[in-house]
Amino acid sequence: MSCSQCAVGALHTGTPEGHIETVHGLPTYIADPPAGHEQKGIIVFLPDAFGLELVNNKLLADKYAKQTNARVYLPDFMDGHYLGAHMFDVMDVVMKKNGTWMDTFWKVPAAIQAIYNAAPFLFFNRESVSKPKVLKFFHDLRANEAASQAVGAAGFCWGGKWVFMLCADTEKAANGKSLIDFGYTAHPSDIKMPQAAEAVKLPLSVCSGDEDVVFQLEQLKQCKEILEAKDKDKFEVVIVPGATHGFAVRGSPLEKNAIENGRLAEKQAVDWYNKWFDKSKS
Repeated sequence: MSCSQCAVGALHTGTPEGHIETVHGLPTYIADPPAGHEQKGIIVFLPDAFGLELVNNKLLADKYAKQTNARVYLPDFMDGHYLGAHMFDVMDVVMKKNGTWMDTFWKVPAAIQAIYNAAPFLFFNRESVSKPKVLKFFHDLRANEAASQAVGAAGFCWGGKWVFMLCADTEKAANGKSLIDFGYTAHPSDIKMPQAAEAVKLPLSVCSGDEDVVFQLEQLKQCKEILEAKDKDKFEVVIVPGATHGFAVRGSPLEKNAIENGRLAEKQAVDWYNKWFDKSKS
């Protein structure tokens, strides 16, 4: 989590249709394709700072499973050290523009609460702790059920960094295969440009807004230039006008633009997965 926008958003309504079980040592939400449809492959969902428990993430995993006919895994890479949905209300207070002296007054306890909640997340999910867990899951996945299936990765905010890393294809599974076959990320955080884009080898789709203060517009344009210069079939970068950090997962269901931006990001991901799942069969 790189800034305050990483904890801003809205809770979505709906009932997740999947289930949770332990997969390769981690509690994992599993969304399966509709009954009667052949499974095309597996998508691993690497979430934002709200992790496994945020209903938004589970609902999006369900949508991916239905629209791609893939099994979707949403593992708890954070060992329970994720932000709670109550942070949306806390950050509303912190981010509210000052109207009266009372607005300013209430910002102080809200800011303290935000720091109190964010500190454990940042400590327990630092790179030296998270990276081995992420890699182990994908190694185990490729050695077992994905030995002969295509694997896609979906990363949001915190999870976006790992999608860039996996698409760099610097580490192979024991069977010699890449850990994933293709990736998608929306509003990734902690991305070092131009190095991250230059290192990417596997097909990658990126979706981010021009008002994102984390993956800023200058970085986003640089990413687009580097990736699409390599191969416009294997790489795409979509810049969404008016979209801020978190829009693909945590956009307000009460705001028309937020709804449309979320649908755009969802369609981009689904189209990308279907394209590369189909290619993996040919």
